[in-house]
Order: sequence, then structure tokens, then C-alpha cells
Amino acid sequence: MSRTRKVLSAAAMAVVAVGGSVAVALQASAAAGCKVDYTVTSQWQGGFGADVKITNLGDPITQWNLGFSFGAGQTVTQLWNGSFTQSGAAVTVRNASYNGSIATNGATSFGFNGAFTGTNPVPSAFTLNGTACTGGVTTPSSSPATSPSTSPSASPSASPSTSPSTGPITGNAAQLVADMGKGWNLGNQLEANSNGIPSETAWGNPVVTAALIDRVKAAGFKTIRIPLSYLGKIGAAPNYTVDSAWLNRIQEVVNLAHDRGLYVLINMHGDGYKSINGAWLICDSSAQTTIKEKYQKVWQQVATKFQSYSGRLIFESMNENFDGQYGNPTQPCYSNINAYNQTFVDTVRRTGGNNTSRWLLVPGWNTNIDYTAGNYGFTLPTDQYRSAAIPSAEQRIMISVHYYDPWDFTGTESGTITQWGPAATDAAKKSTWGQQDFMDAQLKKMYDTFVVKGYPVFVGEYGSIDKTAFDSTNNRYRADYARTLVATAKKYGAATAYWDNGHNGQYGFALFDRNSATVTQQTIIDAIMGA
Repeated sequence: MSRTRKVLSAAAMAVVAVGGSVAVALQASAAAGCKVDYTVTSQWQGGFGADVKITNLGDPITQWNLGFSFGAGQTVTQLWNGSFTQSGAAVTVRNASYNGSIATNGATSFGFNGAFTGTNPVPSAFTLNGTACTGGVTTPSSSPATSPSTSPSASPSASPSTSPSTGPITGNAAQLVADMGKGWNLGNQLEANSNGIPSETAWGNPVVTAALIDRVKAAGFKTIRIPLSYLGKIGAAPNYTVDSAWLNRIQEVVNLAHDRGLYVLINMHGDGYKSINGAWLICDSSAQTTIKEKYQKVWQQVATKFQSYSGRLIFESMNENFDGQYGNPTQPCYSNINAYNQTFVDTVRRTGGNNTSRWLLVPGWNTNIDYTAGNYGFTLPTDQYRSAAIPSAEQRIMISVHYYDPWDFTGTESGTITQWGPAATDAAKKSTWGQQDFMDAQLKKMYDTFVVKGYPVFVGEYGSIDKTAFDSTNNRYRADYARTLVATAKKYGAATAYWDNGHNGQYGFALFDRNSATVTQQTIIDAIMGA
């Protein structure tokens, strides 16, 4: 779905900014202490990466600092999801603005890169707000494999070898779809940009908060798809280094969902839209050698950053890539899309860790069902570098499609077509095509072509805009549409994610108010959850 179909006009996107500050008192103790899981996720000559999970075993806290000391002269060089100070061996890590609150038995986490010489022992004791972590300290059962002599963060083109922090990701296609449940898109946020420079507030949405993700989870969603753009945050050839602050912010938002037990999907979203300044992943461009080199280098950096994450993190190669002309796919553009998907799979697998067994999501032409399932040129990527621990009969590739049929109901910004489905009361307000039987037939094509062969399908976007300004009953049909899509996808072995662009009111897709982290379309949410 193109940006022009997701974003309102400049006048409609006007946003009122509200300023202010909130004073929060630091609770100085956690009555029963805490538990810490400290994992060295990767190690190379002179450097290492680590993840630290804090579980609060005491009273709820609203801010935190974690104290510990290194035993062999190690130093922290870079940290995300918090800030740090180090004096000699003593390190203090403080919460970021969005992860200071930890409920009783709740958890949060941060990660860092460090330097060492000689040995790299794990800290033996931790304090949370000055109170000893009486719940103990968990350390990895084995040391990570040593990578090449250069740090992966210093050489984006390298393919460091690391050991996964957990074992190989397990679970077949049916288990994956069941576990992912109903999903939701954090749309028009981290794929937003201003003149080709990604910015999460550029299209009128506020900064993503933990409160919003908590509300989405509380509503019943099990998966969050996070569209991403890189665009002007990518450096020059030959390394094409992605801006570290932008990668860290992406990781912060991923952690907000992943740390809450949700499935998370991240992709390369706006880099292939011809309508966006700085777009470069263009399948009919003559500069394919440069494009493919850049694409490989960017995915290598992203995959390396997330290589130790659990199987609840899924990578999606790109979004709605095509030549911009609606109609039958053209060659060699489709061949280039297939090549991008193959490069994506090979690159991610070669970064090691859990990426060797992670589920990977690939689309066909414009994520269109007919052009993906039909005989139009889509080719499944091979998966030759996947972990040998994956059973030979199982796949680790998913197929991505989007569903917005009929567009005159779901997306056309007018009040003509406002009803859908068998319960429609006014034939003049109902589209002449794209009803329930059509939806069933479309999703059955995906089942027959892919699901029966072990490749699960992900309907990564669906939904319909708000036309209640023209028809007060419109939300009833929006709910019917969502319910039917989710139920039909489930019937045919597909997971789903509703497209939410953060805009409420006329022509908006939103289910939530992102400023107040409240529900705005409970009827549609109920329909999705009841499917």
C-alpha cells in the first residue's frame, strides 16, 4: 500500500502540539530485590555484546538504576535502552524515558557493547535502586563463539559468527500462525520521513511509548508489525552504514513490544516507494548492482543487531515493491524483486545466531495475491544457509500479502461506498465486487499455492477507513470486514495484522489514540478478537 493511500492531505494532517513536563519521584527501594539475566550475546577480539534483563521482585518502581562491577577491567562502550556511567570497575545504568516503570514481577531490559582484554567474566552481583538482587543472577551456560578479529559494529560489511543466546528457533508453520494470533501495524511511524530523512513524528504521530504498546497488548493483539524506513539514514558506499542513533531507536521500539512477549515484525518499508524522496530500492532502475549491494549491507547491519533475539522477532524483506504501474507485472522488474528476496534470506542467515533459524517473510509483486500465487513470475527464495538443526520437512520462509479489496470501500476517500458484506442494508452503498466469496477465493489461492507446502502466509496489512461522516452505520461494516478477513485467513492458515496509520476521524484507519494510549474503535477490535 503506497504512502499516498495511507497518509492524509497536508491540511488533514495538521497536529496540535501539547507541551509540558512531569516530575516523577524515584522510588528508592524494591522490597525483595530483583533478578538479573546477563547474557554475552557475541564476542570478538577485544569486544563483546551483552543483553541484561531486570526482573523486579519487589514493590512497583517508576524509575530505576542498576549497579554492578566488572571483574577484569571491562568497559561499556555503547548502551541502548538506557544511559550509563562508569567509574573504574563500577557501572551504573539508568532507565530511558520510556522504560522506567517496572511492576512487581515485571521486567525490562537493555543491551550494550563493551571492550575487554584477557578474560570477560560476568559480573557476580547487581543492585536495583541500591537494593541487592536477592533473586539471583543468571548467566549464560556457555561462552559465545568468537567472531572475526574486527567488531561487527565497526565493519558493517563483515559477517560475524555468533552463538545464539537460546537454542535454535523451533516450531512449524501451524504453530507459528497460531502463536502470532491477531496482529496490528504501528503504521506511519518509523517508516515516516521528512524530505527523505526518517523521523517517527514526521507524519503527525507522537513518539512511540510503552503505554501505547501496553494498550495494544491489553486489547488482545499478539503481534506488532513495525514498518521501517532507512532512506537518508544510510551512509555512502561502500559500507552504506546505517546511522547508529536510528538503529538504536528502532531497537528501542522493537524492545517495547518484544519485552512484553509479543511477536514483532520489522521490514524495509518506504525505501522502495518512487513517491518518496530518497527512495532507492527501485526494481526497474538501471542501477541494480548498486541497489543490491546497498540492500545487502543494510540488511546485514539490521540482522546483526537483532541476531540474538528470540523467534518472536521476524524480518520482512521489503514492502509493496513494484514498478509503480498497476496491472500485470513486468520483467525484469519482477526478477529483481526475486533477487532482493534471495539476497535478504542469504544475508540474514549468514549473520549467525538465531538468524540461522528465524522465520523470514518475503513478498511477491506489490504484495498482491494474484501476482504472488499466480503464474506471473514470483520465485520462492532458496534457504541454503539455514541452521542444520531445523527439521528437513519444515520451512522457515513466510509469504507476505496485503488485502484491501474492494478499494472503493476500504480506501477511496469519498462517501459513496460505505457498506460491505451480507448485512449491508443499502445496495447503492455497497461495492459490486470484492465481497465475502471473493475474499474466500483469494485467500484460498494462497493456501493452495503456499500453505499446503509448509509456507505460512501473513496478511500483513488489511483494514478500511472511517466513513462515518457519510454513513453513521459505517463502523458496523468496517467491523464485519475485519472479522471476516481474520476468520477467513485463519481458515486458510494465515496470520493477519490490521493496518493502523494513527489517524482517527474521517478517512482514518486508527483503532487507538496514540497520544493518550486509549482505544477509539472498540467495535472493530472486538470483531477482530472474536474472529
